[in-house]
Amino acid sequence: MKYFTLGKHKLSKYCLGTWSLGGDKKNNFSYGNLSALKAEKVLKYAYRNGINFFDTANVYGDAEIRLGNCFSKIRKKIFIANKVGCTSFEKKIDLSVKNVNKQISNSLKNLKTNYLDLVQLYNPNTSDKNLRACLSFLNKKKEAGEIRYIGVSLREPKDYLLLRKLYRFDTVQCNFNVLDHRVFEKNILKLIRKDKSKLLARTVLNFGIFTEEFISKKEINFNKNDHRRKWNLKQIKLWKKYANQIKDLSNRKIENTCYKFCNSFNISSIIIGATNKEHIATAIISKNFIKLKNKEILKIKKIYNNFSSNYFTKPKFKIKLN
Repeated sequence: MKYFTLGKHKLSKYCLGTWSLGGDKKNNFSYGNLSALKAEKVLKYAYRNGINFFDTANVYGDAEIRLGNCFSKIRKKIFIANKVGCTSFEKKIDLSVKNVNKQISNSLKNLKTNYLDLVQLYNPNTSDKNLRACLSFLNKKKEAGEIRYIGVSLREPKDYLLLRKLYRFDTVQCNFNVLDHRVFEKNILKLIRKDKSKLLARTVLNFGIFTEEFISKKEINFNKNDHRRKWNLKQIKLWKKYANQIKDLSNRKIENTCYKFCNSFNISSIIIGATNKEHIATAIISKNFIKLKNKEILKIKKIYNNFSSNYFTKPKFKIKLN
């Protein structure tokens, strides 16, 4: 495992996202129900293999509770990124101080801890009138030592252009993968680095669509409690089509190309999802840290440009990515 530094903390280059580990409680539909025992096995496997960085939220079912039960005895050895603002995937983001304070209290209780490592704003709207008061409140918590770092999880990369004017975030989380290069637009990535923020890339495998298992399927179908069941089928087919083009650029698995691509741009950490140990094992192999050659990156960018002309410019293909 490779690591990066955030302040005085040494964190794994792979961060385990826990949305898929929260079960189906409170309408938390991710990829189907996962028992507490199976979730614990995944968490412990990640830790044994060098992952000490975990991403979670109140709305991820029992994910926080399971993290607390699993790691409370070794709390100082792990780093947990929480989120505030989202109370339900069906409701608007609520960044009022009252709600944020409530969510922080719940997280402390769920995680069995008296401090939070990183608190991130959950996909804030740049015009949200609660933003300034919320950030002021979080900063006071940070000064008091109850929160160590403050970050933001972006709805879309361009939101950073406005949000950075309100606060210098310690971390910035956004979508980034072989078919989503928006972080390169308008010098967003350069600005994040200029601001000395750490970039956390999510959806690297695009919710499991950029995997050998998925792109080789003849028919697309999902279980009834899989959130992807609600997605636009035309959009999924479009992803699948262009992911296969990227797959054909090499003899390696599409997953390996996805990880290598992100690691080619010195991203601080990549957030991975897992419902079993094999998903983690696939991500952490050492060859995934070897950067792609420029020739292949240019070919991927060309495929992305063709894809984006059919995707990002057509609202009918747009979906909400949490």
